[in-house]
Amino acid sequence: MAVASSKTIVTITEAAAITPFPAATYGKSVPYLQRQLLLHDPRQPYRLHTDKEIPELRFGDLLVEVHGIGLNPIDGKSADFGFVLPSPPCLNGREFIGKIIASEVDQRCSLQPGEWVLAVSTDYRDFRKSAFQEYAIVCCYNAIRIPKHVDPFKVASMGVAFVAAGLSLGVCLGVTFKKGPKKREFNLLENARWCPEDVPDDIADEIFDALAPCYQAQPGEWLLVYGASTVTGQIVIQLAKIGGLKVVGVADLNKHRQLLESLGTDVLIERSDLDQAKLDIRRLIPGSLRFAIDTVGPETAAWCQQVLAERTSSRYCSPGKETPTNPSPVDPATRGGGSKLSHLVAMTGRPETLNPNVQIHTVPIKLFHTSQYVGGHLSKWLYELLDTNKLQPPEVEFVPGGLDAINGALERLRQGKTSGKRLVVRVKEPDTKSERFS
Repeated sequence: MAVASSKTIVTITEAAAITPFPAATYGKSVPYLQRQLLLHDPRQPYRLHTDKEIPELRFGDLLVEVHGIGLNPIDGKSADFGFVLPSPPCLNGREFIGKIIASEVDQRCSLQPGEWVLAVSTDYRDFRKSAFQEYAIVCCYNAIRIPKHVDPFKVASMGVAFVAAGLSLGVCLGVTFKKGPKKREFNLLENARWCPEDVPDDIADEIFDALAPCYQAQPGEWLLVYGASTVTGQIVIQLAKIGGLKVVGVADLNKHRQLLESLGTDVLIERSDLDQAKLDIRRLIPGSLRFAIDTVGPETAAWCQQVLAERTSSRYCSPGKETPTNPSPVDPATRGGGSKLSHLVAMTGRPETLNPNVQIHTVPIKLFHTSQYVGGHLSKWLYELLDTNKLQPPEVEFVPGGLDAINGALERLRQGKTSGKRLVVRVKEPDTKSERFS
């Protein structure tokens, strides 16, 4: 491994005589070996290795000492089915929190060694950025500064959900948000389209053709969220409300009614009888319902699609009686791409059978790391939302034991024992109680 420096690149052998890490550091040397948890074969437990190299710093990178790892369902699915992983052995893990201990960045990056950050790894092929290790890399514009009044461990499991929710609403549905003291508007879909060279070919259709400008979600419109109590669903609800949408949430209300009410969900629907749920939605939400997000799977996405398809006939109102939630029809000749009447974001699997009047969207998750205009906006926005207490983090359960505890924690995820919350593995505690706020 080569160690990066602002002036030169040195090998491990050459660096052996150098006491400090040869980049901007945080008052401590960095070891040249670390522990990693690797997946050697699908459907096998991760295996711990103690002799792996520290990830290489490249220009634009931050090196973070991992203190906590937020576990996501995809971490278990990757191990079970080999989803979104290159050839084994693989290093996995989608998000972590820790302290910046070295950096190789220009002056435009305001993050400094010593600061706490939340890192989200959507670039799963770059193992340097994976969470299941003691030291990991995060790109400067993908690092989310953690406000000093926020406990880092309590936000260690919300990064992936926030990115997925933000892209679903901001890119797939075209919601315009506001941020900053001056409440400046920003639209992630427009940001993504500014730099087509940053959009990989496999998500280009989603960015450029899936949603015409005349169909972007507007304040006052309704959004159906199936799986409202999931961690991603919780963040979708909050961001949708910030964006001016009204939300109908479908969930197990015996377990999660109080939580969903606290998040501002406008209408709650019990999921146990989906035929009755459709009737309740029709009764409680007259007029237009043309947007939905499913966080559960293909079967529930199919149900959401059916709900939207049945409402397309009531999508438009009579001429002269237009409202924000019942707009007048758009002439087909002017619709352009993305001309379908309703839009469903299927986060965890598309319906097996598609309806011609419902556009199915897949979250372009890799846009977070390929586009600085999108990833940078999301990272800075999450910091602002946490700093101003406008976003409620999900409930977390802490798991002691570091990397050794991850296999057992993932088994709990597989068994469905963490409904509505996430597990955070403690890898390292702060050296002192006062260190957190330094």
